[in-house]
Amino acid sequence: MSNVYITYLLPVLIIAACVVAAETVRRRRMRRAAVLEHTHQIAGEALILTPTDPAAEHAWRQLHAPELEAWMLTHEERLDQASTDGFVAAREVLDTADAAIGDHLDVAVAAHPNPLRRAELSTLLAAARSTLAAVARADYTRARDHHLVYRDYKEIWRQHQPAESNGHTS
Repeated sequence: MSNVYITYLLPVLIIAACVVAAETVRRRRMRRAAVLEHTHQIAGEALILTPTDPAAEHAWRQLHAPELEAWMLTHEERLDQASTDGFVAAREVLDTADAAIGDHLDVAVAAHPNPLRRAELSTLLAAARSTLAAVARADYTRARDHHLVYRDYKEIWRQHQPAESNGHTS
């Protein structure tokens, strides 16, 4: 009987295992190819930027840029105050900063006519909120990392502003 197993069953089991392994590899390759194709399709669509109306961007800046600049100043003052206090009152800083952000600033950012600027401003707000949340949890390493992201996006925002509105000269 063991001769039958060795002669017939063992080769069949080996062939079946090879077929299963080959099918698994084929499916993974197909899945990977589909993911890459989808990624390239998304990236290709994302790179096609439609130009925005300069008048719409100017109107948005006139309406919302001062509010955003005031919020950034307030945000940084609150962080400086929390740092000066040794982060003792971090929870109060978080609560007052969340109230300062408010839904109106989210709506203003969402209304920006340029999708790229809208994404940058959304990231700026998210990084600021993440910084404050990390400070409230006493996770100062993460707070520093989020604040660096905030500062990077603040600089990007400033680079896109006309020189007369942001106080910088080019």
